[in-house]
Amino acid sequence: MYGLIDCNNFFVSCERAMNPSLNGRAVVVLSGNDGCVISRSNEAKALGIPMGCPAFQICNYTNPSNVVKLSARHALYGDLSRRVMSIIGTVMENLEIYSIDETFFTMPYNDVEKNHALLAELVKKIYKWTGIPVSSGFAPTHTLAKIASHIAKKDKRIIDGVYWLIRPDAIDTILRRTPIDDVWGIGRKLSQSLCGMGVYSAAQFAALPSQFVKNRFSVTTERVMRELKGEDCINVNPITIAHKSIMNSRTFGNIITDRVAVCDAVMSFADMCAKRLRDERSVASSVSVYLRGDPHRNDIPYYSNVCQLYMLTPSSSTMVIAKYALIAFNNIFREGMSYRKAGVMVSDIMPDENIQLDLFDKIEHGRQKKLMEAVDTINNKYGRKCVQMVPQTLGGDWHPQTRHTAKPSQNLRIYSDQIQSLSVIQLFQQ
Repeated sequence: MYGLIDCNNFFVSCERAMNPSLNGRAVVVLSGNDGCVISRSNEAKALGIPMGCPAFQICNYTNPSNVVKLSARHALYGDLSRRVMSIIGTVMENLEIYSIDETFFTMPYNDVEKNHALLAELVKKIYKWTGIPVSSGFAPTHTLAKIASHIAKKDKRIIDGVYWLIRPDAIDTILRRTPIDDVWGIGRKLSQSLCGMGVYSAAQFAALPSQFVKNRFSVTTERVMRELKGEDCINVNPITIAHKSIMNSRTFGNIITDRVAVCDAVMSFADMCAKRLRDERSVASSVSVYLRGDPHRNDIPYYSNVCQLYMLTPSSSTMVIAKYALIAFNNIFREGMSYRKAGVMVSDIMPDENIQLDLFDKIEHGRQKKLMEAVDTINNKYGRKCVQMVPQTLGGDWHPQTRHTAKPSQNLRIYSDQIQSLSVIQLFQQ
């Protein structure tokens, strides 16, 4: 059996964990540059505000003063996500992290009641230790576990946050009540095609001939159908699998023409890419930099370009990756152009123990690795920007606009700073 834990309204829940005064209020979290809604509280959903709603259109659904708008703080969300996953990992095995707020895992018992009690206790523990409410479900397959978790989140009669789908009669009843567009793996276009064929529920979809679904759609769609029938045939990438490529990019808060400002952004992105490589104990063989103007502006010339360079020896050193990123940036930057977005991508990633050194490479990679380990140790203890290996400014025109940054109380701010250096267990013990 597979279980799934899904954080409820995750970004909003993170903000509420840091500022309890937001509880009971309509809250939305906005995307980069405060563009559109990417997370909503239940109160905001009740007002009719849809996901992806542009911030300026909130007034079409309610008085904007009734809604608390907050700029996204992804560093906070990532930190709380890691804490939630760590708590789950102390109880469950074979974690398969699907997204920042969802993870699958293998249930430890064959007994339904034992699994239910264990998950109910875990749901309480996560809320007690992090302040994040979660819902959970378990079933014979990943797809059915996803449906069970969705029911646990939506059904107000479920008070312990856990729902399971095991009995065939119960599965059949739930599938008949589940719209086809609510099935995990069925996208908007596919659901429209199925509805055009008269397939409106998950039960109707599961009743289709297997070969017909494979020929008419795809093997992946056919596997979703088999999962609904109780056949385990979908694998989610486990937590231990590293990325094939890593990218950091931003849409700037303003149009930028200054070379130094754009270069500052590129150096910051290179630094973040290198740090993520080291966190995964990986190295990259190539570095790509792209620059792009604003395609929606007709009053300024549009320019877009990308440059990819291969390093002599794969590396995760901030200094090495920033060096190649700077060369790539100088190759494509054009004076007099206006820039709205930039990004850095490292690719051809491999484990750091498989490095093949180049005979003509003058960089001492052994010393670079020790230096990066020392820098990461200092930054992990005293703060992410305590030691910087490449020149970066703390602010600037390239940073996204955050006009709705949360302002927690002083006590909450101190608490937020303190937990950055605490493990989940240490936090609980305090």
